[in-house]
Amino acid sequence: MIKILIVDDDPSTRFVLRLILEREGYEVMEAAHGEAALEMMGPDSLPDIVTTDLMMPILNGTELIARIRAEPRTASIPIIVVSSNADAARSLKASGMVDAIIGKPFDAVRLATDIRAIASNPTRGRQQSMPGLV
Repeated sequence: MIKILIVDDDPSTRFVLRLILEREGYEVMEAAHGEAALEMMGPDSLPDIVTTDLMMPILNGTELIARIRAEPRTASIPIIVVSSNADAARSLKASGMVDAIIGKPFDAVRLATDIRAIASNPTRGRQQSMPGLV
């Protein structure tokens, strides 16, 4: 089963995302900020996909994305930004740091479709585009 980590400081957003993703058949983990998300990414509990907001306390989404990409064991995890900060999200997408962006408020059908497209890609990780990663 594909495991998705939702990172968002808003409990109601996490709740709605969880409902959508669980209905699609995914296993869901939740974190209220980037630091909590990193703590959850142990050797036996790496998610297959991360969705993250950008504006959060403690460790924001941009910092979280940079830390995920900097660590060889997590660098290939697909990241989807779910945020109302369209300019920052587009900048991250243009830089190649994230795989998709979904604006808030989000459309449940589009969210499910985008996640399904990434989840169903047999090469969804970044190993092919980043030689040397295992």
